[in-house]
Amino acid sequence: MNFENHCGQACPEQAIAETKYENCIKCRDRRGFNPAFYHANSVLTRQEKINQQPHFVYLAYFAPGAIKVGISQEKRGIRRLLEQGARLALKLETFTSALIARQYEAKIASLSGIMETVAASKKLGLIKHPLDTAAAEKTLADALVRIHHQLGLDFPNREFITCEDYFHTDGRDLSSVIDMTGNSTMAGTVVSIIGPILITDYDGQLLAYNVKKFIGYQAQAVDGAIDIAIPSTQLALF
Repeated sequence: MNFENHCGQACPEQAIAETKYENCIKCRDRRGFNPAFYHANSVLTRQEKINQQPHFVYLAYFAPGAIKVGISQEKRGIRRLLEQGARLALKLETFTSALIARQYEAKIASLSGIMETVAASKKLGLIKHPLDTAAAEKTLADALVRIHHQLGLDFPNREFITCEDYFHTDGRDLSSVIDMTGNSTMAGTVVSIIGPILITDYDGQLLAYNVKKFIGYQAQAVDGAIDIAIPSTQLALF
């Protein structure tokens, strides 16, 4: 991904990235963007230009007991929240740079019960919890009270952001969704995507895939029937 023109392209070397990364080493260098810039000894000019743009601090709600703090470029709107699969969020404040926003993020992350990261593998379990909007709002409001009492921080310009409607879950019961992590074949009709988790309906069963695991690979359409492995069951894909 080129962060100047926001266009993506295939790896020129056609390299296979390590499992824990979305890009190979050379593509990471070309991109010149490090989301954890605050841990780096130095940053590239491209990264510095991004850091000097307005950034906002947010609290994101995923499920009961799972909220995180983060920062995002103001001009990206709610895209960062949707990419992560936040069900509801509280935008706290916009600051003039990523460096200032990061200072607030770090302070808030020091509080118990507020995470800085939520792994995609954990999100597969979190999406099984139906969203109770009232309870989610109360959870975020309670976190805001703790931030005020323990850190002395106030955010008078805060606003709630509802993300659930963008995921098109349409009231589906996701409690029995099947984790298809490790399966290289994606089967069924796409019904929803919650952050990195893509959900398909396959013969009445809901299957969940971490779509990030498919980035960088060529897709091949299958003509005819093949077998796919669903936990404890072998089904045919047509």
